[in-house]
Amino acid sequence: MSAPGNAAHAGGGGAREDFDVVVVGARCAGSSLGALLARRGLRVAVLDRAATIGFTLSSNILQADSLAFLDRLGLTGRLRAAGVRPMERVDMRLQDVRCVVGFPHRAGDVGGAACVRREVLDPLLVDAAREAGADVRLGTRVTGLLRATDGRVTGVEVAEHGGGRAVLTARLVVGADGRGSAVARLAGSRQYHVTRNERDYYWTYFEGADTGDVPTFVFHRWGDRHMLGGPADNGLYIVGVSPERHERDTFRDDLEGSVTAHAMSCEPIAKAIASARRATRVYGIRRFSGYFREASGPGWVLLGDAGHFKDPAGGRGIGDSFHQAERLAPAVGSALAGSRPEAGLDAATAAFGRWRDRTYAEYYGLAADLGVAGPIAAVVPEVVRRLHARGRADQVLDLLSHRVTVLGVLTPARVLAATGRMLLDGNAAGGGRRALLAELGGLGATEIRRRRAMRRPAYAPVPPHAETELSA
Repeated sequence: MSAPGNAAHAGGGGAREDFDVVVVGARCAGSSLGALLARRGLRVAVLDRAATIGFTLSSNILQADSLAFLDRLGLTGRLRAAGVRPMERVDMRLQDVRCVVGFPHRAGDVGGAACVRREVLDPLLVDAAREAGADVRLGTRVTGLLRATDGRVTGVEVAEHGGGRAVLTARLVVGADGRGSAVARLAGSRQYHVTRNERDYYWTYFEGADTGDVPTFVFHRWGDRHMLGGPADNGLYIVGVSPERHERDTFRDDLEGSVTAHAMSCEPIAKAIASARRATRVYGIRRFSGYFREASGPGWVLLGDAGHFKDPAGGRGIGDSFHQAERLAPAVGSALAGSRPEAGLDAATAAFGRWRDRTYAEYYGLAADLGVAGPIAAVVPEVVRRLHARGRADQVLDLLSHRVTVLGVLTPARVLAATGRMLLDGNAAGGGRRALLAELGGLGATEIRRRRAMRRPAYAPVPPHAETELSA
């Protein structure tokens, strides 16, 4: 018997086709993986329920490692043709600490950061998957997982655009279908280490902005304010803002005015858009949860947001998808080339899940800390100040690209040294000192709690709310 919501191996109507891997979801995670697997000579189907790949909610920010990955896929020229101007400098403010520095470059880098709207980026990735030899099928909705008698997933049953149905068998089914993943639901993957958002995020695009001589990414987080800005594709300029805690309930009463007021409170963004015109709707995400999901089981694995999502404050959703696809592809290829492919696949996907949790645990906490309501912990800007004074602000930027770990930048020695300096500062006297020590103790307790949670997951049901798109 098949599990609820699943089709038996021989069940379902319509045509039957055989593949090595079926990837469900044709956006950043799915098309990237599809391209990498097809380049290895595997028979790959990439499916998406959307008839066309266009807009989707996203911060649209790509860091240096993401641009390098796209270059390895051969897409740099196409991105340039779409008007993508990599940003070579960052204007970063954390509380009263402000750094204007160039992005660090490593071998293979083609830029420090970029903003590429998903309606531009995702179709390029779909093309890359097709050109590599993957069978990309849009307008194709997964209605069930095929299972063998032992419960192993052996493919998918789909409903095609126009009413047709088909059965696609595969050695491995990959769920790369986002936060509302059908594969995760049908496979019974549970969430753990769930966090609820404390901030809302809104963004829009302007045309005619003054971006200056050097394309610059603006990232300012002071008090309860959080905003970003920078050149995007096709001559646009992104502006992203997050309401302060006291105005969350009223921010949408005049959404366009609220976004503009926030943008104009940030000097470099205000200067850039002083004579610009808003070119798009105002988009927003208001209710969301961060989570990890069980990464794999017999015959299936989750990739990208389907398996892990964190607060957008760090802008790492796209980059993480690329990072995971490049990790998973060779493991799958090697397993399928082995003498016992099924056992090899299960071992490879289980190892991938352990790597994912171990790798992203610190960054998950960092994103939650950046997305906290109110100001960020005072010791963080002080560490950044001291690094910048020694010409080492590049370490902070490498952190945003996941090229160094959180504890590799916010080392215990640096945190303690920064705390000591602040305690000696006259501004931290009396109650300020007590508050600072309490904050430091809270950071330590939070880190211990997070590490314990990752070692012993507390599973949670899928939350009742999902992403919310808003417009002015």
